[in-house]
Amino acid sequence: MSRRIGSPRLPLAVLVVALISLTSAFATTPDRIAYTFHGTSDGAAPSARLITDIRGNLYGTTASGCAYNFGCVFKISNASGSWVETLLYSFTGPDGATPASSLVLDGSGNLYGTTSAGGDFDLGVAFKLTPSTAGEWTETVLHSFGSGGDGYTPSGIILVSGALYGITQFGGTASSGPNNGGTVFRLTNADGEWTETILYSFPGNFFGPDGDLPVGGLAIDGTGTLYGVTQAGGASGNGTVFALTPSSNGVFTESILHSFHISDGDLPNSTPVLDAAGNLYGTTYNGGDVKTCQPSGCGTVYELKKGSGNTWTLLLLRALQGVDGIEAVGPVAFDPKGHLFFAAQAGAYGWGSIIELARSSKTPWPELIIHEFRNNPDGATPLAGVTFDVYDNLFGTTSSGGSGEMGTVYNIAE
Repeated sequence: MSRRIGSPRLPLAVLVVALISLTSAFATTPDRIAYTFHGTSDGAAPSARLITDIRGNLYGTTASGCAYNFGCVFKISNASGSWVETLLYSFTGPDGATPASSLVLDGSGNLYGTTSAGGDFDLGVAFKLTPSTAGEWTETVLHSFGSGGDGYTPSGIILVSGALYGITQFGGTASSGPNNGGTVFRLTNADGEWTETILYSFPGNFFGPDGDLPVGGLAIDGTGTLYGVTQAGGASGNGTVFALTPSSNGVFTESILHSFHISDGDLPNSTPVLDAAGNLYGTTYNGGDVKTCQPSGCGTVYELKKGSGNTWTLLLLRALQGVDGIEAVGPVAFDPKGHLFFAAQAGAYGWGSIIELARSSKTPWPELIIHEFRNNPDGATPLAGVTFDVYDNLFGTTSSGGSGEMGTVYNIAE
């Protein structure tokens, strides 16, 4: 599915004024490349948000490259001021291919993740990587997607009390739609055997009223309610934010919290982020200001505010204007001050940007562009949101660019 747009055509005067006003933000922001990818030797096209451990090590995936060109899992560590990459595992195809989602780290140091292809049916796997004392990592395929009413093309997962919860963009048990509408699933472990349970199948109706084509991953609150987004479906076909609420008998009930209507977003794309009050934050590729960014908008950042009686109100925190970025991507991240950070896949220079929104009682939240990518040497086209490590340093990946032209891991200091 693709409904993305190219760079918006903005009046030249508007573009020049905006670039002048933003120049000081670019010039005064120090940044450095922690690592540049080169392809076969170390991976290519990192497309997922990084995660970090308590020592400040970063873990991620590349969608291609490495030994068999099916992608790999890597670790980036800081040794005496220099960042070093360690390849933890290269996928071979039958054990998974094209990892493009964030990893999960458990308390024992094991990593969990998904690949969008490979496995028994070449439709993706859920996997576990287990470290040894010798530094070797062993992969275990927990589930191969694509059999019968199973979902396929899995995305991000979360680990809750030993069980894995995630989404697949396609497949499921619903009967309508050419590929069905995707699923929400759970994987549980009993004596080393992992079993999948489909918690919800989307019906595959592109134009609603239910959601269609879930993307990103899930968030979970203290009641066990799961939250996610769909790229399509909803009242206007522009996507939804949904919730799955568990009952005492283990059955999950779906509800649509918000249907996007292009003016507040189109093609939501990232895992929603929960705050302590139960509000949700996320991004959309398109939508927003369709006059400045014709015809479909340049993307939005939103807050879905939780009210009483399970009511939800969407607040438009920022509609991108093209000169600041195009196609907002998340998940969003918050610093200790409560300021919100996200990426845009393209920007005024065409290669993407990193944007900070200062928390405010009014919308839109004030914006500061803290970096615009220039392709070489600092990277191009960030496809995922940013990450703060344990020291509040800001990290992320670009899927291309850099001196090796295969993507980068970047570090931007506030």
